[in-house]
Amino acid sequence: MASSLIVLTGPPLPGRWSLARGLQRRYAARRFVADADCVPIIDITRALSRGQCVVVDGDLPTADARHEVLDLYHPTPGGRRVLVEWRCGAREAEREVFRRYASRPEVLARAEYARYLDDAARRTAVGAEVTDSCVVRVGPEMTLDEQIASVAEAMGGALEVRGSDGVGGRRVMVVEDDADERAVLADVLEELGFQVELAPDAGVAMALLDDGADVELLISDQIMPGMSGVELTRALKQRHPQVRTVLLTAFGDEAMCYEAVQAHAVTVLSKPLRVIDLERVLDEATV
Repeated sequence: MASSLIVLTGPPLPGRWSLARGLQRRYAARRFVADADCVPIIDITRALSRGQCVVVDGDLPTADARHEVLDLYHPTPGGRRVLVEWRCGAREAEREVFRRYASRPEVLARAEYARYLDDAARRTAVGAEVTDSCVVRVGPEMTLDEQIASVAEAMGGALEVRGSDGVGGRRVMVVEDDADERAVLADVLEELGFQVELAPDAGVAMALLDDGADVELLISDQIMPGMSGVELTRALKQRHPQVRTVLLTAFGDEAMCYEAVQAHAVTVLSKPLRVIDLERVLDEATV
């Protein structure tokens, strides 16, 4: 089989995650999350060596960071590599962060918009690092189907439509000290098609992950005995960077929300939780 590499870069906004998830579903691709601090080189190289289609989804604001990922691909007959730049202007970014989820604290949206502006200030132009690769530029002015079609066109015949979204294999861990809330959330997630691991606190969650629990996303309460949700997110960034975190809280003050952004949580959702918001976050952020 011919391997293919799609490097998807752009600001840390849900629209980019939607495109990554759409490519993963449409082409049954292996998806990896990368950023300037952590690139899963071994896992990406192994998947490419097996002839798989690989999607690397990351902020990657500098040419050096993008070049590091692109260089992992070695041309094979029938294969191809493409750099996809998901671009978003300030007005579109503001709409994304302030209007996408009804149950997200507004203070978190302000923090995420500040992070977008900081990312835009640091981001270098795409071009010099892709001398032998195709560059595709997409954004929220296009529908998701249009974005996927643009990538497919650039890949030529290197992509095979599989029509499988792999939903049955998506695994989520719920970390919640309240047994009743933990059980209810687990039931909701199973109805949405996820396989669920349960942990009553952050310590148990870390132990399960250290023992090899195969989890794509962790949903954690913020206020728990021992380690808080933000502290757990920081620990995961160091020990299990492939696991992304969504935090739930009934007390989302400004300081907590900004700490969550700095810890690289996907988002924070307010209790009582709206299922439609949870479903959208999971669909965009699962790896």
